[in-house]
Amino acid sequence: VKPYGSGNFSVTRYHISGAYVDREVDEEQPDAHLAAEEEGKRLEELHREAERERREQLEKAHLRGSHALKKVHLAKDRERLLEELEQMQSMDRLRRRQVVAQMPPQLLVPAYKRLEVKAEWQRELESAFEEMYSEDRNMKGDLILHFEPQPLPAPSDRVQDNDL
Repeated sequence: VKPYGSGNFSVTRYHISGAYVDREVDEEQPDAHLAAEEEGKRLEELHREAERERREQLEKAHLRGSHALKKVHLAKDRERLLEELEQMQSMDRLRRRQVVAQMPPQLLVPAYKRLEVKAEWQRELESAFEEMYSEDRNMKGDLILHFEPQPLPAPSDRVQDNDL
C-alpha cells in the first residue's frame, strides 16, 4: 500500500467559481501634499478640542472649588451665628432672672391664691373689728344681732341744698 497515492485523497464537489486575481484598475493616487495638509488640520483640530476640554475641566473644577468654599464659609458663619445666639440667649436668661428677682412677690402669686389671701385678710379685719367693738360693750356672739338701728336724721331743706 502506497501512502502517497491519488486514491487516498478526498474529493469535494464544491468548486469556487470566479477569478482568483483582480485586475488593477488605473486610479489616480491622492496628492501627498493635500493628505499631509488634511492630516495637519485634523491633528490641529484634535489639539484644539483637547485644549477646549482641558479648559472646560479647569473651569468646572474652579466652579466646584468655589462652591465648596462657599459651603465651608456658610457652615462657619452658621456656627458663629449659633454661638452668638447661645451667648445672647444666656444673657437674656440672666437679664430675665434679674428682672424677676426685682419684682415684688405678689405678682408671681396666682390669681386664686391672691383671692384667698385677700379673703383671709378681710376675715382678720372683721374679727379684729368685732373684738374691738365687743370689748367696749361686753357683748358675746354675733354682733349683727346686737346692733340697734339708728333713726335717720330729720330732713331739712337747708341740708339738702348743701348736699346737692
